[in-house]
Amino acid sequence: MAPFLVFILISFLTILVFQLYQRLRFRLPPGPRPWPIIGNLYDIKPVIFQCFSEWSQTYGPIMSVWYGSSLNVIVCNAELAKEVLKEKDQQLADRPRDRLRAKLSRDGKDLIWADYGPHYVKVRKVCTLELFSHKRLESLRPIREDEVTAMIESIFRDITSPGKLGERVVVKNYVSAVALNNITRLVLGKRFVNSDGVMEKQGVEFKAIGANTLRLRASLTMAEHIPWLRWMFPLEKEAIAKHSTRRDQLSKAIMEEHTLARHRTGEKQHFVDALLTLKDKYDLSDDTIIGLLWIARPPQPPQHLP
Repeated sequence: MAPFLVFILISFLTILVFQLYQRLRFRLPPGPRPWPIIGNLYDIKPVIFQCFSEWSQTYGPIMSVWYGSSLNVIVCNAELAKEVLKEKDQQLADRPRDRLRAKLSRDGKDLIWADYGPHYVKVRKVCTLELFSHKRLESLRPIREDEVTAMIESIFRDITSPGKLGERVVVKNYVSAVALNNITRLVLGKRFVNSDGVMEKQGVEFKAIGANTLRLRASLTMAEHIPWLRWMFPLEKEAIAKHSTRRDQLSKAIMEEHTLARHRTGEKQHFVDALLTLKDKYDLSDDTIIGLLWIARPPQPPQHLP
């Protein structure tokens, strides 16, 4: 037992010395004092952007914040943000992928988690010139207007219904619902929830996949910031494989529906149609198309949908 404890102690001290050396080796921006091993993880408040804003009042507009043993440089003003996102975009475009995101993005086959290179440039071009062009967004304006109108009608119907006069209205439920319907109609070309709040079968599956994504992410949060602890938190490989299969099956079913509809009625403006019609032109794989479709997935649908 004694040799084992000595080994653990030596390993612990080695890691602390290495981390201290790394921090002293580089001239890092100021920031809150990190704790050994966990860094600033327990100092970060739930509303993270507000937390960074408060810290910037003490440490300045550029700060060093440690997530475990991972250094994050935070910028908190428009000038620095412009330098990072526009002037130095090629050097700073990469986003580190943790183990789960690497699995779900097929090692960066989408846009958000792609490494800067030919694939990233190609997919960004698709998004800039095709998906989010002024012409396409204007062609989808009726969908946005229709959903906002439906939300207002739903609020009016609820507050004027018998027995609800004078009751408080929770507006965020309606806003969440209109956000969900807006995005699913723009991206997938369909409304999962009808005007009576009933969710169809694909909508139930869509919601379950979103909830499972959050569950999988939550199970690895701490371990991903402390690499040498990852052996204690192995990936749920079977659960991730099952999750990816469910997501792919739903996505491909919707893609097939649009392909058949497009053959009957012609090209549509929804994102899924655009990606399918541009597949050969930009040499897009099914993994990339699915990844781009799920980039726009909204947060968990609300429990109450008007």
